[in-house]
Amino acid sequence: MRTRRPISINNSLVHGICNYSCRLCGINKTNYRGPKEFQPYVVTKTLIKRILEAASSGIYVRYVANSGDGEATLHPEFADRLRMFGDMLRGWDASIVPPPEISVVTNGSSLYKPEILAPFVDNSISLIISFPTSDPESYGLIMKGDSEQGEALLSRVLPGIEKAMALRACGHLSRLYFHISPPETEIIRRDFPETINCLTKIARRNELHEIELVLFPATSNRSGLLRNSVTSVEMYRDLFKRYNGQFVNEVKIRMQLVVKRFFHSTVEIVDLVRSFRFPCLWNANFFIAADGSSICCNDQSVRNPQGNILYESIETLMQYKERFLPGEVCAGCNQAPQNLKGSFQAVFFSLIARLRLSLAKIRSGCSASDNEAHESRSNTALTGGVINKYGGESIDSKDENTDSMFSDSILTCKIDEMKDAFSLVYRTYMKSGLQKTDRSSMRIGFYNLLPSSYLVIVKRNGKVCGTLTLVRETDGRLPIDELFSEEIGRIRETGSTICEFSALAVDTTLPNEHRLGILMSLFRKAFILGSDLLGCTDFCMMIHPRHSTYYRRKFYFESIGKLLPFEKVNGAPAVPLRLNLTTVREQVRENDPQMYRYFYESDHRIIKERTVRELNDRRTLYDIGLVNHFRKIKPNLLENLTTAEKRILAGYYPGLKMDLP
Repeated sequence: MRTRRPISINNSLVHGICNYSCRLCGINKTNYRGPKEFQPYVVTKTLIKRILEAASSGIYVRYVANSGDGEATLHPEFADRLRMFGDMLRGWDASIVPPPEISVVTNGSSLYKPEILAPFVDNSISLIISFPTSDPESYGLIMKGDSEQGEALLSRVLPGIEKAMALRACGHLSRLYFHISPPETEIIRRDFPETINCLTKIARRNELHEIELVLFPATSNRSGLLRNSVTSVEMYRDLFKRYNGQFVNEVKIRMQLVVKRFFHSTVEIVDLVRSFRFPCLWNANFFIAADGSSICCNDQSVRNPQGNILYESIETLMQYKERFLPGEVCAGCNQAPQNLKGSFQAVFFSLIARLRLSLAKIRSGCSASDNEAHESRSNTALTGGVINKYGGESIDSKDENTDSMFSDSILTCKIDEMKDAFSLVYRTYMKSGLQKTDRSSMRIGFYNLLPSSYLVIVKRNGKVCGTLTLVRETDGRLPIDELFSEEIGRIRETGSTICEFSALAVDTTLPNEHRLGILMSLFRKAFILGSDLLGCTDFCMMIHPRHSTYYRRKFYFESIGKLLPFEKVNGAPAVPLRLNLTTVREQVRENDPQMYRYFYESDHRIIKERTVRELNDRRTLYDIGLVNHFRKIKPNLLENLTTAEKRILAGYYPGLKMDLP
């Protein structure tokens, strides 16, 4: 890690869930495609652990704001989460660096409730209230997009502000700030005198002698979801000159720009330029999504995570940020340094940042045109016979034995292909710490032996480089029932027919674009097999939480349960996902036309006809000889099966020797 400045963390206790719909925020907008979830306990716990680990190694985390991309006070375990941070502060024993300031950013709509304010008092947590204006019409317009709702909203917010000021005046609240945001510059400037008057009157009434305001000078974008019409940086110099340090209604006003929260001095800005290939103010600190993903602050939909706090240290995640170069998310961001304009400081920083970025590209041998070409290769439309959008080949590509060429996904009907697939899963799981050492070097389980499980593979040069098993219900059960039977049961109650994606693995030695192509090919085959030929209405899968955001965003899966440890993957956490096949087609059609053509139009009929032939070919594969073959490779294959599982196998394979009660 090159940077030596103190680090700030913005943590999404709640992501994508809010009772407001601010004009400059993508949440609750029709084009929002990001996660909608409360942060699991394990993520909050691990974040605190990472902060303590960083402190013990001399890395100073100066500030942690529980805010992110949702309303933090809506978390069902809000008080418990603040207690966890309070326990960290009370037990702080790192002598190298001081403890961080912990805060919560809220729209203030729930502060009138005693159970919301009490945790601040008990745990030395700072309170930050977003309060752009006191004018009812303006407030409604900014916070809900409806000027007529402003009066009703303020009638709930202002009593909470009164309670918070009273606590602060008595010394029971660690710190109290007011964010003058979202940054609707014209409205903020017009209403600012009355906003100051409103806040200072409440403060004087509660014998609070000082209020602290934080102003947001930059335009807002949320990674292209919503764009502010203001295109330049506003420093509010006249407002600072008129109000900062002055008294209004006998209450002193203290003001600062939000940048000062993250960068206390010019030295820290210099450190940013020195340490980061892309010195962006907003990507240089941590923004942790609810699932632990490390993102840019404007990557509200979590399209480009840069690691995850669950599995990587703060130092490692910061190294990712230091090496980061702008891509698709940054292209639409009007807060990116190369797009800043307005004040002299903004223009000067923009120039320095662009020079630093150019130098980084030269040193890494990556020109701007190289990046554009890479993006083009990743996003071109599907075309027959050449590398497509997903890095794989279409159905009429060159022969699979041609060097570096891949076969389209197939439904296997050969034991050797099964062995290759099980070996690939074993190697992949071993590398990820999800598999215990096994002499067979294969990962084989009960469901792999059933004719109701369909093994899909992709081959390169005759070897399996990608695999996925589509499992149909057997005796009313799926692998996922072992952990999430209640969640799956609710789906079954609707009359749904469920298949499960299991044992997914792609050769990690291949380039990223090839791995994506293999994954897309596997999923296309599974979609056609499951929905067109097996009559599935829903797909489900258990997935490691580090990957869940990707599958929700890319393939429209939804989370249906909480994270739980799964013994069969060395106790690693798993989350359940569901894909509703009756609605996903229209979602894909609306949001990703190229993906729609790939899954539902291009070569669809040919793949379906070939899959029917493959289904016929595999009928002779599942006999007692198959089970005995794998028992020789893995002698304990049937030892840990339940009685019910053994009876199911006996039904499929009469004469199979097993110990049955």
